[in-house]
Amino acid sequence: MSYSVVGQSVPRVDAREKVSGSALYTGDMMLPHMLIGKVLRSPFAHAKIISIDTSKAKELPGVKVVLTYEDTPKILWNSAGFPPSPGAILVEDQYILTNKARYVGDGIAAVAAVDEATAVQALELIEVEYEVLPALMNIERAMSDGAVLIHEAEKNIYGHTPVVIGDIDAGFADADFVFEDTYYVPKVNQVSLEPCGVSMAAPDKDGRITIWTSTQMPHLVRSITAHALGLKTGQIRIIKPPVGGAFGSRLGVVNEPIAALLAMKVGQPVMLKYTREEAFLATESRHPITMTIKTGVKKDGTFTARQLTSYIDGGAYATHTPSLAGPVAGWFLAMYKSPNIKVDNYSVYTNSTQCGAFRGYGNPQVVFAVESQIDDIAERLGIEPLELRLKNHPCAGEVWLWSGWVIESCGFEECIASGAKAIEWTNKRSKIGNESSHQGSKKRGVGMGYMMHVSGARPMLHETSAAMIKINEDGTANLIYSNSDCGQGAGTSLSQIAAEELGIPFEDVMITKTADTDVAGFDIGSHASRQTYSGGNAVKNAAAKAKQKILEMAAEMMETPVSELVVKDGRVWASNKSSEEPAKSVSIAEISHRAHFGSHGNQIIGVVSEEPPGNPPVYAAQFVEVEVDTETGIVEVLRVVAAHDVGTAINPAIVEGQIEGAIQQGIGYALTEEYCYDQESGKPLNPNLSDYKILTSVDMPQIETILVEAACDTGPFGAKSVGESGLVATAAAIANAVYNAIGIRFKELPMTPERVLAALQNKNK
Repeated sequence: MSYSVVGQSVPRVDAREKVSGSALYTGDMMLPHMLIGKVLRSPFAHAKIISIDTSKAKELPGVKVVLTYEDTPKILWNSAGFPPSPGAILVEDQYILTNKARYVGDGIAAVAAVDEATAVQALELIEVEYEVLPALMNIERAMSDGAVLIHEAEKNIYGHTPVVIGDIDAGFADADFVFEDTYYVPKVNQVSLEPCGVSMAAPDKDGRITIWTSTQMPHLVRSITAHALGLKTGQIRIIKPPVGGAFGSRLGVVNEPIAALLAMKVGQPVMLKYTREEAFLATESRHPITMTIKTGVKKDGTFTARQLTSYIDGGAYATHTPSLAGPVAGWFLAMYKSPNIKVDNYSVYTNSTQCGAFRGYGNPQVVFAVESQIDDIAERLGIEPLELRLKNHPCAGEVWLWSGWVIESCGFEECIASGAKAIEWTNKRSKIGNESSHQGSKKRGVGMGYMMHVSGARPMLHETSAAMIKINEDGTANLIYSNSDCGQGAGTSLSQIAAEELGIPFEDVMITKTADTDVAGFDIGSHASRQTYSGGNAVKNAAAKAKQKILEMAAEMMETPVSELVVKDGRVWASNKSSEEPAKSVSIAEISHRAHFGSHGNQIIGVVSEEPPGNPPVYAAQFVEVEVDTETGIVEVLRVVAAHDVGTAINPAIVEGQIEGAIQQGIGYALTEEYCYDQESGKPLNPNLSDYKILTSVDMPQIETILVEAACDTGPFGAKSVGESGLVATAAAIANAVYNAIGIRFKELPMTPERVLAALQNKNK
């Protein structure tokens, strides 16, 4: 279908202010009499606080307030940003400040002072006596007999998510082959350009608190912060300025309650801005998971039974973990068809920093394990890996077990075909990985991984979005949307959807770039790859309501039935089917002016607050070519071909950018990134960008992005999601390519040079 604005790579609506440096982020802001907040953090991973003396800090000139656990509301809360929903399991185990440290970096006290230097000095003057407890830094220690309890949870296990479909034992008995493997994926950090944890709180004389914060979900942060402070929701106002990247790290409360409490106690604005090291220490990272997968399969490649047992390390507090266990089960259930499936996911406390959302939300972990084993199964059965995947994936018209709903559209077959052709799959698989085709110590291999992902969180979570379209006197439009952008470009795509539906030029739509809970309607937030699908539907429907009012006013002005009118290029046209005269038209500017100042006296406005009609899955097939140096152990990704089914690409450049940026994170997950701790003391070993290795632009391989547009019926103009899917299959594809190159199956990430060399040495013994 041909569109006027949809499908065009128009410039981003926030491009000028960001490239010019004029965009005002939360950390750039200043208010009169603003104080600087700082948090005293535990140096121990596990310790009871015996006593705390803040007297010297309070006496320091310039210090306005010092808070400890005793000064906080004794209200347990959970920082994860979930609406009350069937899939939200919220274990409330946090206080704003704690009287028992559960990880290195746990918040013990907070101060607000006239400047940063004074605030830092005040922290140094606080005297704390600790009773140090054993640090349980991994799930094996945490679940061991006699282990000290981090919270009141037997063996530090606080969640069990079981799923049973069919008869798993009968399924394995019916199999010709049974494969069982255990995989481990580490903790990794989102490392957004703007460090996570920036908020500024200001009280007013009416007992309300306004918080400016770099969040992904203003409305849910408002409600969680209100709960933690013992306030009514309406007493909190959240304003979200531009955000310098999120990737899930801001999917809930970060430090807003601390900033708000400091501001309330002192009666002045307080800025609480975490350093990069604090962002590592005190905010959420991706969950480490140990997964045992057991698969029963017939000789022809048909699955008879699939089983997953996983232990999810949630860190020191529950946050997202029990809720994440549901999607982890869903990703496993949904990838491949089988009559018999069993899942047991366990949520476990450890004394590491808490874990939460990170782009993909459990899917990259599961897909690494599943797709690694799938390649091993294909090799054992003598079936081409692409054929095995095509044989068993769920497709259009079938029920997708993640949601329980029928799949609307499926572009997976095209993804496989186009990706394989671009990487020269058949030719390269037959040649590479042997010494005769490459000189010296470097071996090449190709591999691939497949994934499915969501376009929102329904039916597990409510997915409310709200949008308002106001038509101005001159025919331009204001789009008010609750949470349009965290750097991903969604505000541009939503503006295109509004312009397309209204029939006006793209440049005539002005979207609000700052979200404000006092102004915009309730919205769940930027998560689960939902903005273009769920938010886009709300915007399209709000625009449709405004357009209907435009047509009704035009019908009156043109003395023509609404049924004979169309909107295009900023004008309303009469279809004129039965006349030889030129088509009549009137501009939307004229129509809106008449609405404002004619006999009706009203502005044309369309408002929608709704849940989306579905949750269509998206598909991707990622192909990679690697080179492994058997002397150094270095794995170099030479090329990535990423074929993604995106429904309709509202803005192709933004879609491609999302996929390419995600691939950068996926390569880091596979090869370089791991948030490490001293296993005895619990001290983080690399909470900085010198020691935590993310890829830079010079490290990136050649990337070819292929957009497969298998439009869905329920998406705005057929659009589905793209935000998370780009990194889900990357690590699996790289691991499979490494196996193709050197014949070694890595079941643990990252595949560092040290691990590759050790595996090569063991292989050669």
